[in-house]
Amino acid sequence: MNDCTMTIPLYRPLWQRWLDAAQQGLGRLRRSVAEPAEAMLDLQAAIELNDKTLRDIGAPDWLRDQAATHRDLDSIALRAARADLGGGGVRWYG
Repeated sequence: MNDCTMTIPLYRPLWQRWLDAAQQGLGRLRRSVAEPAEAMLDLQAAIELNDKTLRDIGAPDWLRDQAATHRDLDSIALRAARADLGGGGVRWYG
């Protein structure tokens, strides 16, 4: 004989279904906001790699061009900072 007094509900109350739907919607919204930010971080990390590494991993040409532009801008900024500190002998005022 079965003496179990606990019952298993075969349905969920309406308020619980609404709460679950709201939680799922907020989860989708959170993921849709987080995914572009993660993609941007991945792209920024790839831009920091040197050209040889980008070629080795098969990066597309547009990414290699963007990384080269980033490196060029960094080197220009570094030269300008050195010149401003007096290391280059030429002062840059802008």
